[in-house]
Amino acid sequence: MINRLRILACFSLPALFMILLGSSCSSNDSYYYPSVKQEFVTAQSAPDGSLKSILTDGGQNLEVVEDASNTHINADSFVRIVCNYASMDASGEASSGIKLYNLLKAIAPLPQPVGYFKNGGVKNDPADVLSIWMGLDYLNIILKIKAQNGKHLFSFVEDQVVTASDAGERMIYLSLYHDAGGDVQAYTKRAYLSVPLRQYATEGIAKIIVHFSLYTYADGMKTFQFEYNPK
Repeated sequence: MINRLRILACFSLPALFMILLGSSCSSNDSYYYPSVKQEFVTAQSAPDGSLKSILTDGGQNLEVVEDASNTHINADSFVRIVCNYASMDASGEASSGIKLYNLLKAIAPLPQPVGYFKNGGVKNDPADVLSIWMGLDYLNIILKIKAQNGKHLFSFVEDQVVTASDAGERMIYLSLYHDAGGDVQAYTKRAYLSVPLRQYATEGIAKIIVHFSLYTYADGMKTFQFEYNPK
């Protein structure tokens, strides 16, 4: 059964700071515009559920000084997000702290074997890859899907795991679960996904070769290969 909390509206992140991209009406030429980043990160919450820190895919642990999105999740938990943020400290100066401007939760369930998917089995509705790359313990993916107003369900299928224990190497074969629910292919929208990989980095495994496959609109099945070296 697919967890319906994994449904994503599939819109791209809202445009940030359009005023910063145009000409300023301010006469103060010394005004400092923050340098805003947009990244996949792993966020951790405080006991009250507010976001207290993020771990970037570059390995930086940054304190959330201010969260303009006012996001709350389960207490003392982790969530994979795509966010816009800028460096700052409590006084607004640049530092190792950050201000979160807006965010959305990435689709990041653990891959499951084929038998996990009941009620119709694995769905292979198409999607196109806009971008795919290795992050810190995650394979990050931005998909382009053709949609109108329907809800699209996404997950990851663990098709096969092959371990060569004598070589310290593991091969994992994953694929995209995509159920478009019969939605009309009217507009191109985006979905943000992040495949957790840390669970495959068991003792004695130094290198993991990741094969990720999906059905595309024009070219049928496509497979991407990456090397994951857990730290």
